[in-house]
Amino acid sequence: VRGGDIARSYLLHTPAGPLFVKTLEGPQAFDMLTAEAGGLTALKEPGVIPVPEVCQCAKTGFGAALLMEYIPTGNGSDAAQEALGRSLALLHQSGSDAFGWIRNNYIGTLPQNNPREQDWATFFAHHRLAFQFDLALASNLLGAGQIPDVGFMVDKIKSLAPGVRPALLHGDLWGGNYLISKDETPYLIDPSVYYGHSEVDLAMSRLFGGFSSRFYDAYFEVSPAQPGIEDRISLYQLYYLLVHLNIFGRSYLASVTDAVGAVFGAH
Repeated sequence: VRGGDIARSYLLHTPAGPLFVKTLEGPQAFDMLTAEAGGLTALKEPGVIPVPEVCQCAKTGFGAALLMEYIPTGNGSDAAQEALGRSLALLHQSGSDAFGWIRNNYIGTLPQNNPREQDWATFFAHHRLAFQFDLALASNLLGAGQIPDVGFMVDKIKSLAPGVRPALLHGDLWGGNYLISKDETPYLIDPSVYYGHSEVDLAMSRLFGGFSSRFYDAYFEVSPAQPGIEDRISLYQLYYLLVHLNIFGRSYLASVTDAVGAVFGAH
């Protein structure tokens, strides 16, 4: 069946009913799928938005496989978009005493480090932006002169995003990482979970589209937009543009350099 860019996806017909299985190859496959399973469990725990039930994660001869509940999908509707928006806002009300998560995980094929930090600016600058900048530098996708100093990034993020409280994030909320079931229930899939600023999920949702205005209206009815959100959306989208630069290459270079200039000034 149709899946993402990384895994192969199958509908498995069994005597107990249909199941969904995704498979990955390579030495990191089991760790990647175990992290995904843990993320789904974390998103399910608050009880505000469904995720597919995780059945089993297992090593295979070629890598690993993750077996899950199969959710037949429908066409979606305005009501479903509103339900998704409300549910995401409620999910973001699930907090923590620190940023990060209980383990490191992945964003696409790339490592995503989640050490516990008390300060959001420190967490996002060091463990999101600087990490991706370093990968791009090592791959000769960016030069040192194009990368802001990490201390400067911390100070800028503090000015843009003061007083942030840790919120449970999906972490990779583009239009392909939710689905609407045949009964119009929204489900979250394929997460990169951690505790961060709630607006990070909104930033990713706006980067490539796939969410209607009703989604945002419903979200902000539950959690009203805060002053300065547009500047922070640009900041958080930079992380995802860097991820795409490091996975897919130079086709994202102009978008990254434009975003760095918009958020941090010319470098």
